Amino acid sequence: MASILDALGAVIIGGLLLLTMMASLFNLQGKAIDIEQQVILAEVSESVAGIISEYLAVAGAGQSAQILSGTGDSRLTFTGSNSTYTSALNTYDIRQDSVTTLGFPLSVFIDNFRVLGPFFLSDSLRFFYFDDALNSISTVNGNIANENLHQIRSVRMEMEFFYDAFAPDSLAGPDRKDPKNRIVMWQYLNNMYLN
Repeated sequence: MASILDALGAVIIGGLLLLTMMASLFNLQGKAIDIEQQVILAEVSESVAGIISEYLAVAGAGQSAQILSGTGDSRLTFTGSNSTYTSALNTYDIRQDSVTTLGFPLSVFIDNFRVLGPFFLSDSLRFFYFDDALNSISTVNGNIANENLHQIRSVRMEMEFFYDAFAPDSLAGPDRKDPKNRIVMWQYLNNMYLN
């Protein structure tokens, strides 16, 4: 009888140990997936920021190039010569489109053709504008007033990308912990001084 009780105790303890090991492996796998998503998210968001920085570098390049009306909190529209430095001016439009169930899509258009995006952001894309003395240029109803467009010399762009965490959809709030990558990018518009 004692040997049967010993065997039953060993089975119970072994089963609990096995369940603990399986739960630990499941948690490790979940964390590994979150880390992999964070790495991918960082690579993609930094690539997007680099490409946008290249577009911002041509702001004001070329004769009579300028920042255009419609520029505001979630949109920057400007003219500039393309990277081949031809005399033709292109219209660049970096903007956040209407919100969807996935987030806020970031897109870049050149002459009304989408060349980048949509990349979905978890939070809204924000532009902040500054003059040559780094004084903030305020927006009115989300847009820069037309008489202030010529004062813009630098831009701060804030965007936050996200990935769905390896967690059930029913888990909401601070317990969810979606991987995010926030990028704050400053761009000095060198070419705007030339006009």
